[in-house]
Amino acid sequence: MEKILVNLEQALWGWPLLILLIGAGLWLLIRLRFLPLRKLPLGLQLTFRRRGGGGDGVSPFAALCTSLSATIGTGNIVGVAGALSLGGPGALLWMQLSALTGLSLKYAEGVLAVRYRRRDGAGRPYGGPFAYIRLGLGSWAAPLAVCFSLFGAAAGLCGVGTFVQIGSVSACLSELIQRATGGLTLIRLPWGGTAPLAGTAMGLVLALLALWVMLGGMGRVSRFSAILVPAMGGLYVICCLWILLRFRTALPAAAERILRTAFRPEGVAGGLLGTAMAGVSRGVFSNEAGLGTAPIAAAAAEGVSPREQGLISMTATVFDTLVICTLTGFVILVTGSESAGIAAAMSAFSKGLPFPELFSRGLVCAILTLFAFTTVTGWSCFGTACLDDLTGGLPGLRKLYLSLYAATAALAPLCSARGVWAAANLCNGLMAIPNVIALLLLSGKLRDPGRRPRISGRQAAGSGMKSLRSGE
Repeated sequence: MEKILVNLEQALWGWPLLILLIGAGLWLLIRLRFLPLRKLPLGLQLTFRRRGGGGDGVSPFAALCTSLSATIGTGNIVGVAGALSLGGPGALLWMQLSALTGLSLKYAEGVLAVRYRRRDGAGRPYGGPFAYIRLGLGSWAAPLAVCFSLFGAAAGLCGVGTFVQIGSVSACLSELIQRATGGLTLIRLPWGGTAPLAGTAMGLVLALLALWVMLGGMGRVSRFSAILVPAMGGLYVICCLWILLRFRTALPAAAERILRTAFRPEGVAGGLLGTAMAGVSRGVFSNEAGLGTAPIAAAAAEGVSPREQGLISMTATVFDTLVICTLTGFVILVTGSESAGIAAAMSAFSKGLPFPELFSRGLVCAILTLFAFTTVTGWSCFGTACLDDLTGGLPGLRKLYLSLYAATAALAPLCSARGVWAAANLCNGLMAIPNVIALLLLSGKLRDPGRRPRISGRQAAGSGMKSLRSGE
């Protein structure tokens, strides 16, 4: 099964899909007359000023934090290290350059999410790619919406939100315990092989805590995200800045290495193909721009216009890729910790922070755990939204889905890491295709996002949209 998944992943995440994502971002950037770049300062102002929502929805800031909770995950640490090991220091520049095209994708997703969102029977706003595909393109595009929702629900169960996050935490904790005690307690699996006891227990605890948060719906997830995301992101940024300050004399040499190796063939390969391996937060995949997850959170934001939400949504690229990933890359380079995986970050923190080695490594493990937890809860909102679109929003089915979602997270430490990454990348790539097609076809609506869409009864009656009402 692992071999099949890896082969499918490599076939999907080749140059055609990467060119589709980069090309779509460039096309939207040009068609918008570079508005995402010109209005980026305004987007940052709106992000921190518009905290209040209204009605039963969430505030724009909480919606952004929900989106960030799903994208600021273990890929920001493990993924960056993987890209650097693949393509050398120059891969970091390609991540940042491709993030600029992600700004336009995120802006388009935010605008369309609010423009075509609807309200459920309780008056709560909701929407996402499945909504703007059906309502914006018409009934002929319904198969695209079904494909997105199907792959989105599957990605929730076997994608970045579960296996990858908890698996990385388990590996980090196991390495910490082995370094502290000189050994690991292993459990024997019924199907053969072994798994670390501590990592398995940690996966179960995180899965149960996440299940309690997830059962509270988008509102509870958003409230937790609005607290945890700024706290964990701030702590990580402070640690990175501390390390860079201590190693400030090595910064010019690190920057020179990045520029010198960026345009070598291996630098390009690392920046782009490293993105496909790690799944999140790097290169053209910077904070899931174009994937279609962010508009699900954006559609729930109250008290905001389509254009304002587009500007707020695109700042996620700044926080996730241009800040977090850049800091991670420089910390790894200046400390000389250019190994693959979580070992690179643990080594960098142990060298750079003025604490005992085990404490520094434990701090990395704690931050990684917070990153993973918020990603698990954030992705649950996206998976259940896609499920509701397919099934019409049956409460019992939603609870069953969340239970299975938590179960897959708990089982992550028992699974093959390579197979897990392959399954995650496969689901994410399949989600991106119908979403990017819709963004390109609806790009004409982005120039005048303030106008209300005209929706026919046939469009509103699409599969999974039975509870729609105008209300906008």
